[in-house]
Amino acid sequence: MKHPFRWILAILLVLALGGMAIVSCVAVDETEFAIVTSFGRVVAVYGDDPGEAGLHLKAPWQFALKVDRRLKVFDPAPREVITGDKRNLEVAPYVVWRVADPVRFVRGSGSHESAEARLDERVSAGLSAAIGRRDLAAMASTDAGKWALDALVRDVWDAVAPAARAELGVEVRDIRLRRFSHPVEVRPAVFDLIRSERRQVAAKLRAEGDAQFVTITSQADRMRDTILAEAEADARRIRGTAEAEATRLLNEAHARDPRFFAFLRTLESYRAILDDRTTVVLSASSPLLKLLVQGPSSEPIPGSSTAARTPEGPALQKAAGHP
Repeated sequence: MKHPFRWILAILLVLALGGMAIVSCVAVDETEFAIVTSFGRVVAVYGDDPGEAGLHLKAPWQFALKVDRRLKVFDPAPREVITGDKRNLEVAPYVVWRVADPVRFVRGSGSHESAEARLDERVSAGLSAAIGRRDLAAMASTDAGKWALDALVRDVWDAVAPAARAELGVEVRDIRLRRFSHPVEVRPAVFDLIRSERRQVAAKLRAEGDAQFVTITSQADRMRDTILAEAEADARRIRGTAEAEATRLLNEAHARDPRFFAFLRTLESYRAILDDRTTVVLSASSPLLKLLVQGPSSEPIPGSSTAARTPEGPALQKAAGHP
């Protein structure tokens, strides 16, 4: 093989060029930032825009640092805080955050573990301050207006998020309480507060129900009295009309045939006073006994329309003294 040294030199040159090409390229993923530094000085940042994902060139002596830009959920350890009325509570928050300024993040913390440790300190201080301004009654209340969880979280976020972005280069998206409990020594007091509040709510509901009952009952009584008064007035009017009509009909019937009318009234009296167990003692001159013994008389009563229609009517009228 001729000139082996030249072949070796060519291979080494190709390898050197390939290595230089590799170290001169930066592959940026959509989920990360790439910070290019030259002797500790930042010369380029890739990844602020998702469209910057791909290969980028850099000098061989420059260094590329990758930083994850995705959302992260950080669960700090539960901690005990003191309320405004000096009661202990145990809260366990969680923090949703991501890297917003990669340069400031690298300079301020350098790693995700360090950033979460510093976030833990700020969240702990913010929770202590926010809960320290609220009494246990507000924390244990089931009333959303008194509980005001959103206001509490907003106070913690206001205390943590601006400083975290300015000092650590991270964006705090949300802070919430994943668990809220009470130490064993304060649970009886919490239960007493809940029972007292429930009793107050129950008493209020009962009072409102009693007031509504009185209102509805009074309205119903007024409506009943009005309806009854109208019905009684209608009944009296109808009864008066019916009695007047009955009296008119009785007068007409009596005037048409008084003897037959008297006979019917006597039969009605028999039906009213006589039954299987009735014993009646009557005198010989009693009209009731006369009807039973002699039967109805066929003589017309003077002045009746029947007497006027019979042939002997005028004579009977004259004998009775009528003209």
